[in-house]
Amino acid sequence: MPWGQIAGAVIGAGTSYLGAKSKKKAMDAANAANMASFNQYKPYVDNNLKGSEGALNNVLNAGAYTGDTYAGPNDFQIGTANNMGNFGMNMMNSGNAMMGNNAGFGNNANNMYGQYQGMVNNAQQQDRLGNAIDYANANTGSLLDTAMRDDRRNLQENTLTGIDLAASGSNNMNSSRAGIATAVANRAYDDRRADMASNIQNNLIDRSLNTQNQAFADQQNALSGAMGANAGIANAYTMGMNTMGEGANFGMNAGNALQGYDQAQLNDMQKRYEAMRDFELEQRKNYQAGILGKAPQTNNVYAANTVDPMGAAISGGMAGFGFMKQNPNMFGGGGRTPNPHTR
Repeated sequence: MPWGQIAGAVIGAGTSYLGAKSKKKAMDAANAANMASFNQYKPYVDNNLKGSEGALNNVLNAGAYTGDTYAGPNDFQIGTANNMGNFGMNMMNSGNAMMGNNAGFGNNANNMYGQYQGMVNNAQQQDRLGNAIDYANANTGSLLDTAMRDDRRNLQENTLTGIDLAASGSNNMNSSRAGIATAVANRAYDDRRADMASNIQNNLIDRSLNTQNQAFADQQNALSGAMGANAGIANAYTMGMNTMGEGANFGMNAGNALQGYDQAQLNDMQKRYEAMRDFELEQRKNYQAGILGKAPQTNNVYAANTVDPMGAAISGGMAGFGFMKQNPNMFGGGGRTPNPHTR
């Protein structure tokens, strides 16, 4: 083989080897730069992942809290609520009874109004003065006789007998003078009787009018008293209604309190159930988001280094050998290498 071809192969191989080695080193440096942040954190991340996994297992093994989470009502609260509920029922029953016993106040008011209206109508139709005069006329005679009793006795037993004695003593029993004296005495008595009759009639008329007025007033006062009593009945009805309403409030408040205790317990049971059900899932989600999701964010792109210096040297040597074979005079001679066994 000509030494020129050998030299070409050696030079091509050496040049290719050196070039490939330099390129390989550059690519290794670039990959190291790309992975620098990841490689810096990798030991710590690995260590934390290992510890976090152990911590997660500990949490999962411990499980959700299984102790008491609901402070139920105490005996005072339950006892008070039950007592208030019973009081409320009793108040409702009492108020209902009061309403039932006094529910007729409306009918009473209508009845009394009818009576008062009848009184007014009757009073408008009555001739009170005429009634008083009739009353006076019916009762004047007996009262007048009683009132004039002394005057009549004085007239009959004193005045007239005195006139007769005087006339008899003077023999003038049937004289005109005696007749005139008797007439004057009777006229005076009659005038006195007429005056007394007028006074008695006036008094009787006034008494009748007063009596009629008083009778109307008494009826009116009686109705007013009845209306007042009926107002008391109405108040009792209202009190019964209020009592029943307050009893309902007591009962409902007590019932709401007891229902609230039960509802709070049901809510607590539901919360505990959901906490137990979702505990592992939530822990794993937190682990994923809080730990696994916090790994360093770098390029982390590793370029595969496929450069092979030895392969490049072989390829370069072959290329150099072929080049010199095609150009045998490149270095001043292209003869074959002398064979020492031939001359």
